[in-house]
Amino acid sequence: MTFYAVESKRQSMRSTGIVNEVRDWVDGPDGKRRPGETQARDEDTGMPLWEVEVTYRQQAFGRESSTTAFVRVGSGVQPVLGEFEPVSFRGLTVEVRVNKAGGLSESWRAEELDDKASGSTGTGAGTSASSTGKAA
Repeated sequence: MTFYAVESKRQSMRSTGIVNEVRDWVDGPDGKRRPGETQARDEDTGMPLWEVEVTYRQQAFGRESSTTAFVRVGSGVQPVLGEFEPVSFRGLTVEVRVNKAGGLSESWRAEELDDKASGSTGTGAGTSASSTGKAA
């Protein structure tokens, strides 16, 4: 898969204040995959993974809209972000692909949360992240 680097300072994002643990996926007894009980960890650093919900402005086909997305990022502690405060990431990337319905889906990753720029009280450190954007 191809990911594209995004300069976090130029793609203005605001935190919604929602940060969730990312769960490992497990195979159920019926053969279907589902979220498990344990928190997923970054394959490279071993840090716990978190989904930080953000909102940002986008333009498509000449129309502007707000979009929310989850940025998956590794951190030793749960990031704490205020509602609608600016947030930025180091090593931010996005993958855009066509989904089964023929629409576009975004997958966001970041190496770490930029604590200085975001005002976060959590510490960002990690190298894996992804999310799916959803139109607001």
